[in-house]
Amino acid sequence: MRICRLAFTDVRSIMGHIYENCYKLVETVRREINEYSAGLLAGTDTSGKFSNGHIVDKINASQRFIHSILMKYIPEEFQTSASLTSVSSVFTLPWDFGTLIQFEDENKRKVFPSSVKNLPTTGSSGSDQIYYRKGRTLVLNKSGVTKTYTLLYYSKPRDMNFGQAQAGSGASTLILQNVSKAKDDYYNGVIVENYTAAFESEITDYVASTYTATITGTATADDWYGMVSEMPEEFHFLIPYWAVLLLKEHPASQEKPNNREYAHFQEMLTSALTGFVGNDNDVNPADIWTDFGQCPSPSSGHDIPGQGYLIY
Repeated sequence: MRICRLAFTDVRSIMGHIYENCYKLVETVRREINEYSAGLLAGTDTSGKFSNGHIVDKINASQRFIHSILMKYIPEEFQTSASLTSVSSVFTLPWDFGTLIQFEDENKRKVFPSSVKNLPTTGSSGSDQIYYRKGRTLVLNKSGVTKTYTLLYYSKPRDMNFGQAQAGSGASTLILQNVSKAKDDYYNGVIVENYTAAFESEITDYVASTYTATITGTATADDWYGMVSEMPEEFHFLIPYWAVLLLKEHPASQEKPNNREYAHFQEMLTSALTGFVGNDNDVNPADIWTDFGQCPSPSSGHDIPGQGYLIY
């Protein structure tokens, strides 16, 4: 009987690290799809079936998938807040905004959601205690307001990337590769590890036009860096598991995912979740995560017994 490598070897290679930064995640995934070399990891060898950029896309997709599951069981792990200052009654949501819990004014009073259809009538000034959602902004019912409110929300993990520090990197400055997000402040608060110089730092500011991240530490051009997932560390080792399964679904993959691999992922997820929060007396995690029948492809969804919804 053939035993898949994914089910057994990645536990040993993953669990020895403090953080699973994006550099290490790409390395792990490449090893598990049997497409690893120093040149492929560095991007100097382009003969592989999958580029590093494509692998990073799958890693970030895996992170989002696992986050969606964790939000059902441990949402408090992602609860956070931010102070937002309005510009002409418009508050811009932070880049890690996921789900709104509550919006509060400067006196910590709840500001109530409304609809864009309920704007003030002619001659009415409106209310700064009512807002409506518009894209990635919250807009007060009253115009011309400049105040600082508090947003309570559940965060979502931002996309990770990895690469080599660019020219201009130095003390307190890490110039990211130009595959990084072209959005100011997108990475603020994200942990980045300098794999070459062996230090970690929180990114305190990010300027998209120059891909410049402000850090604590000194980086040198060509240092390898990798961003760290914002999910609890106990679940970092699961990210490459699902990324490998996503890659194996690609038509170019030499090997297709099988039921044993899906079952193993479910077992590891169950164990990690149970170990993190303890067993729920009302819902048996094993029943939730292992009763998947033939373990269909994630693109078709999985029926969660007794819960009334699918996960993908």
